[in-house]
Amino acid sequence: MSGKSEEVIFSSEEPRTVQEIADFLILAGQKLKEQGYFNLTQGDRQVEVRPDGSTKLELKYEIEGAKHQFEIEIEWKPGAQGQGGKVDIV
Repeated sequence: MSGKSEEVIFSSEEPRTVQEIADFLILAGQKLKEQGYFNLTQGDRQVEVRPDGSTKLELKYEIEGAKHQFEIEIEWKPGAQGQGGKVDIV
């Protein structure tokens, strides 16, 4: 055990159409590009997502039986600097 604890600040899983998911990702990307952050809201809750420092983009595509899953994860350590390889969308 590493002794690191994880605190879940915000979690959501809900059915959406492919178009709704695309719109959500586009808006999040636009906000990151223009402002450097975006806010997640759910009811009265609001959480600011502001990646800074050394950021990492993790992409994972899995198939388990008939279920397909694609995950997008942005990870960062505030104030840290770093570099990595690049995956593009074509």
